[in-house]
Amino acid sequence: MTAVTAVTALRARVGALATASFLAFSTTILPTTGSTPPAYGADSLPPAASGPSASAPNAPWPAATADSGSGPSAAGVIDQIDDLATAKTLRRSGVVVVDPGTDAVLYDERAERALIPASSLKILTAAAALEALGPRTRLATTSTAAGDVVYLIGGGDATLARKDERDSQADGPATIRRLARETATALGTTTRVDVVFDDSLFTGRQLGPGWPKGFPAAGVAAPVSALMMDQGRKSANSRARVPDPARKAARAFAGYLEKQGVQVRSVERGSAPSSARELAKVESATVTEIVQQMLTGSDNDVAESLGHLVGSAVVGEGSFAGGARGMTEVLSSAGIDISGMQLVDASGLSGRNRIAPITIAEVLSDVVREERWSAISGGLAVAGVSGTLADRFATKATSAGRGVVRAKTGTLTGVGALAGTVMDTEGRPLVFVVLANRVRSQAQARDTMDRLASNLAECGCR
Repeated sequence: MTAVTAVTALRARVGALATASFLAFSTTILPTTGSTPPAYGADSLPPAASGPSASAPNAPWPAATADSGSGPSAAGVIDQIDDLATAKTLRRSGVVVVDPGTDAVLYDERAERALIPASSLKILTAAAALEALGPRTRLATTSTAAGDVVYLIGGGDATLARKDERDSQADGPATIRRLARETATALGTTTRVDVVFDDSLFTGRQLGPGWPKGFPAAGVAAPVSALMMDQGRKSANSRARVPDPARKAARAFAGYLEKQGVQVRSVERGSAPSSARELAKVESATVTEIVQQMLTGSDNDVAESLGHLVGSAVVGEGSFAGGARGMTEVLSSAGIDISGMQLVDASGLSGRNRIAPITIAEVLSDVVREERWSAISGGLAVAGVSGTLADRFATKATSAGRGVVRAKTGTLTGVGALAGTVMDTEGRPLVFVVLANRVRSQAQARDTMDRLASNLAECGCR
């Protein structure tokens, strides 16, 4: 490995810790009027259907402090994982292990090398969304009216569903059917309308830079839109996505209006006037819950929606480019060293993204210390138990990591990643990040990464 100098802190912070979010924490976001990429991997494919709210978060680790168990030494960690961190199965890689209680870098194998991160990028997306949008923010999908025109306005909620058995509940999940019912009630005696759907909160291209055109049909990600239901799926149980998620959502909305006795003459795309009166709105789960859902299941649609929302909030542009600039600005302002970082999307699907392992480690260290972004801990998949790690850590060599490793996976063709936290035998949480590029065997690379994390779980390393 490269020399692990006697570093006692992470790279010098480029700024003081942020003391406030870009927006108020308790708000509703209302909608306003290179080269050939690697293909996606197994953890890039979302489940066939996704509910409108996030699942329950994991119980958090105890916050790391300098007194959190006996501190491991760099020499001990090197002895425990060096053979795995430098294994040929990881090819072009970067590996770092940090003790967040003391900020000591315990292992550094090209930790500042900017690499393709795949879905481990979602850790940065989560941090930026929590910081810029606020953890208690909810995303609103709204209907307004001007004369006999009803406007359906998307607010960037990628968790909006067509319908749910709890639609009749006042505090039920956000669904198109519920919004249509409440809209019909608010219309009163107006029984003939035109529907105009407004998805203008997001702008620009709908597929990320470097994404193959076949991603929607393959079910990897929908065309990014500020208005979608069931994440743009052709049907609730389908993986394949439609080319125009907003139009599909609007047609479903019109259909439900008609079931309520409101005749819909036309359905067209347009912009809602600011003078239109609000009829109804449905709100998502909180940004905290959405972030956790995104991380556990590696949800690409939710990630891109959050990235676009960060761009809209921070730089006034809800697009791929705006999201990349907004996320970069948020992380830099929060004191994260972003040297070498290049972002083009928020999900990690593009092979044009570049992040150094140490940058991800800095974010995770703040998570474990509970300085901010602690909600991320509740969304990381648990080894052998949940999310994209549910079917991993199943061998004798990785059994020590089951239940005590929490991490975000990443997979593209030739790319593997595992970034998260692990509790060592002394009860001390450690942060680790492994990014590997030019991988020839995903199975071997995953096994190496899982064994590395499991070895850290067996580490007293003093």
